[in-house]
Parts: sequence; structure tokens; C-alpha cells
Amino acid sequence: MIAQALIIALIVLSINYTMQPGEIFEKLGKWLEKNTPSQIHPAVFECNVCMTFWYGSALYWIIFANDWKEWLIVVIVAMGFSIVINKWSPPDE
Repeated sequence: MIAQALIIALIVLSINYTMQPGEIFEKLGKWLEKNTPSQIHPAVFECNVCMTFWYGSALYWIIFANDWKEWLIVVIVAMGFSIVINKWSPPDE
């Protein structure tokens, strides 16, 4: 389960990163910012920890699809990995 959670956390981090300014899906991030309610921005494209539950759930069922108890544990652990990654990464300047 740890490996599954780490895989999900890193995939979601990658999705989040590609929507940042200067990256390949920057235009998608800007489009989402203009065309979605601001309340859902963190869960859709702004916050990799917030995104992990939603994207991670979809990824879990697409890639691993075992059972709902494992899904919940894997997604919560993946959120924890995302928090650790955020804390270890250098601040934006």
C-alpha cells in the first residue's frame, strides 16, 4: 500500500506541476482558473495535497482497483506523502 500511495502522490504532483506557469499545461490551468468556481480551484489544479484525494481516488480505481478500505488508506497516505513533499521542497521565490 505504501508503494501505491507514493505512486499516486507523485502522479498527482506531476499533474499539478504541469499546470503551473511556464509548463506544458499552463493554458489549461489558466482556463480552469477563469472557467471554474474559485471554491474548487485547490481541488482541481492549485494544491497538490487537495488534488490528491480527487485525482488519487480516480487513479487508484483505474490502476489498482482492489477494495474500498484499501482505497481510503492509500489515498490518505498519498495525501500525507504530498504534505511531506511540500514541506521538503524549497519555497518559491
